[in-house]
Amino acid sequence: MAIVNNTNTFNKYSGLLIAVTLFLLFNLSVLGLNFYTSSTLDNDAISINLAGRQRMLSQRTAKVLLTIQVDAAQGKFNDKNTAELKKVVLLFDATLNAFKSGGQVLGGDEKAVTLNKVSDSAATKAVDAALTIWQPYKQLLTPVINSQVVEESSLDAATDYARDHNLKLLTLMNDLTTQLEKNTKAKAGNLKLIQTIALVLSLLLFGNIVFNALRKLRAADGEIEKAQRETTEILNTVKEGLFLLDPELLIGTQFSSSMNKILQHDISAKVPFMPILEALVSAEVFSQATNYISLLFGNKVKENLILSLNPLMQVRVYSTTSNNIASAPRYLSFQFNRVIEDKRVLHLLVTVQDVTEQVTQAEELLKLKGQSNINLDFLRKLLEADSFQLQQFLKNTNTGLSALNTILANADKRASNHDDLANQCFRIVHSIKGESAAMGLEAIEAYAHQFEEHLSLLRKKTNWDTQEVLSLPVMLSALFDQISQIEVIVNAIQLHLESANTTQKQTSVSSSISHNLTRLAAQVSQNQNKNVRLNLSLALLDQVETKTAIQLQQIGIQLIRNSICHGIETAAARAAKGKPPHGEITISTQMTPQGAIHFSVRDDGQGIVPARIRAAMVASGRYSIEMVDQLTDKEVVKKLFEPGFSTASTADKDAGSGVGMDLIQSLVNEIGGELKIDTKPDVFTQFTFRIAQHKAPAINLESNLFDSTVNVLERVT
Repeated sequence: MAIVNNTNTFNKYSGLLIAVTLFLLFNLSVLGLNFYTSSTLDNDAISINLAGRQRMLSQRTAKVLLTIQVDAAQGKFNDKNTAELKKVVLLFDATLNAFKSGGQVLGGDEKAVTLNKVSDSAATKAVDAALTIWQPYKQLLTPVINSQVVEESSLDAATDYARDHNLKLLTLMNDLTTQLEKNTKAKAGNLKLIQTIALVLSLLLFGNIVFNALRKLRAADGEIEKAQRETTEILNTVKEGLFLLDPELLIGTQFSSSMNKILQHDISAKVPFMPILEALVSAEVFSQATNYISLLFGNKVKENLILSLNPLMQVRVYSTTSNNIASAPRYLSFQFNRVIEDKRVLHLLVTVQDVTEQVTQAEELLKLKGQSNINLDFLRKLLEADSFQLQQFLKNTNTGLSALNTILANADKRASNHDDLANQCFRIVHSIKGESAAMGLEAIEAYAHQFEEHLSLLRKKTNWDTQEVLSLPVMLSALFDQISQIEVIVNAIQLHLESANTTQKQTSVSSSISHNLTRLAAQVSQNQNKNVRLNLSLALLDQVETKTAIQLQQIGIQLIRNSICHGIETAAARAAKGKPPHGEITISTQMTPQGAIHFSVRDDGQGIVPARIRAAMVASGRYSIEMVDQLTDKEVVKKLFEPGFSTASTADKDAGSGVGMDLIQSLVNEIGGELKIDTKPDVFTQFTFRIAQHKAPAINLESNLFDSTVNVLERVT
C-alpha cells in the first residue's frame, strides 16, 4: 500500500519535482561556472600584478646599473648594489620566462605563486619581443653581477645597452600589462553577462515552479472543495443518520442533517456521543453498548466476529415532549463500521436508521398471523359464494398481488417517479378491494382499504424514503396470507364435493355478476345512508369472453360506488328536488345491429357539473384558482379520470381516494373500446362503453373521452 501511495504521489507531483530538479541543476552549473571564472580572474589578477612589477623591475635594473657606474667613476665599489642588481635581474628573468611558458615565481609578498603563460596573441607578441631584448641584456649584466671589482668594459657595455633598450623593454611590459588588464575586463564582462542571464533564467525557472505549485495547489483545493461539496450534499440528502465517532467517543465534524431529527437531539461537532445515547436507551442497553463500542475500538478484536453482539441493532428509544410527557416509543437501528489505517482503528462510522414503522408493522403482522382470520361468518360466505366467481376472484387477486409485489421489489430501480408507482399500486389494490366487496369478503376488503390508506399518506409526500417503501411489502404479506387461507379452504371444499360425488350448481356469468353487483350496491347504500335501487339487465355478458365480462364487472363496481357516493343524493335532498326518495342505478347491456355490445351504467343523481368539479379542484389544493380558470369545461371533465383526484370532501372505504375513475380508464384501455358520457344536471349521468362482441382493437380512452365530453357539455348547458 505504501509503494502504491508513493507512486501516486510521484505521478501527481512529477512536473513540480522535475522543475525543482532542473532549477537546482541549473543553479549548481552557474555556481560552478562562477567558481571557474573567479579562479581564472584570480590568476589574471596575479598576472596583471606581476606584469606591472616587470615594468618596475626593468626601471630598477637600469637605475641600479647606473648607480654602480657612478660609483665606479668615483672609484667606489658597493657590493650591496651588485647584490640588488642580481636579485632584480633574477626576478625579472624568472617572471618573463613564466609569462612565456608558465611556472612558479615569487609574488609581491615574497611567496611563490603560479603564473600561467599568456595565451592571446598580443600578450604573447609582447612577451616574445621582451625576451628578444632581454636575453642580450641579461648576458651583458651577468659579468657585472658576478664581478667582485669594477670592470669598466663590461659595465659600460651593459650601461650602453640599458640606455638603448630600457625604454623599449618598459614599453613592452606596459603593453603586456595593458593587454592582460584588457583580457581580464573582457572575462569580467562575460562573467557579468553570464550571471545576468543565469539570474534571469533562475527567476524564470523559479516563477515556473511557483506557478506550477500554485496551479497544483489550486487544483488540489478545487478537488477538496468538490469533495467537501459532494460530502455535504450526500449528508444533507441521506435519510439515515451518518457520523464518525473518534476513540474519545466524540462526534466528528461531518454528519448528516437528518441526525437531529432521528436522535431528537441538537447535534454538533465534537459533542460527546455517549450522553446522547444514555438519554435514549435503558441503563442495561447503555451498559452493553458502552462495552460493545469499547470492543470495536480494540485492535485485537475482529469486527465480523462481534457484529452479532451489537445491542443497538434494533433498540427501543424513549423521548419526551416539550411538556415532559413521554411520547410514543420509537425504534432505532445503529450500525458500526471500523475505519482502519495501518492496522489501527481511527474512527467508527455510525449509521442510524429510524425503523419504528417496520418494527410496528412487523409486530402487527405477527399479531394478525397469531389470530384465526377465518371466522364462521367468513366461512359461510365462502360456502355461499359462486364457485366460478370465487375462482376468478382468487385468480385475479393472485395475479394482481404478484404484479404488486414485482412493482414494489423493483421500486428502487424505477425511472418513473413515486406518483407513477403509487398510481399503479392503487389500481391493483382498488380492483381487489372492489371485487372482494362485491363478493362480501369483508376481511379482504378491509386489508385492501388499509393498504390504500397507507398509499394515500405516501402520495401526499414529496419524497419517499427507503423505510416508507419497505413498509408496503409488510402490508402486502398480510393480503397474501388471507388469500392463501381462502385458497386452502376453497380447495378443501372442492375436494370434499368431489369425494362425495357432489357438484355445485353452476350459475351463468351474467347471474353471478348480477348477484355480486346487487350485494355491493346494498352494502355501499347502507354505508352511505342512502336508499338506492339497482336495476340490472346483463344477459348479453354470457356472450362475451369471460375475462371481458369480469373486467366489465369491475367497471360496474367502480361506477356503482361512484354513483352512490357522488351522484345520488340523500333522501332529503332528493325530496327537495322533487325526486323520489330512492335513487336508481340501471346497468344494462344492448346489442347493436353491427354486433357490438353497449355496456351502460346510468343513475338519476345530480349529474356531472363542471362548476362543481372546478370547486373540488381548488379545494384539493392541487390547483390554484388561476389555473382552474384557464381550463375549458372539456379539460375540467377530463380531471375526473386523473389519478388521485376526487370530488369527495373526505375519504372513506367506499370513495374519496381518487382511484375509481383512473381504474375505469385503465380497464377500458385494456378491453379496447369507446367511452361516452352523457349527463344533465340534477337529472342523470350515463357512462356507455361500446365493445366488440368478441375482441376489439385497443382504442385510447383519452381521445374518446375528449370527444364525448362535447355530449356532456351540450346536455349540461
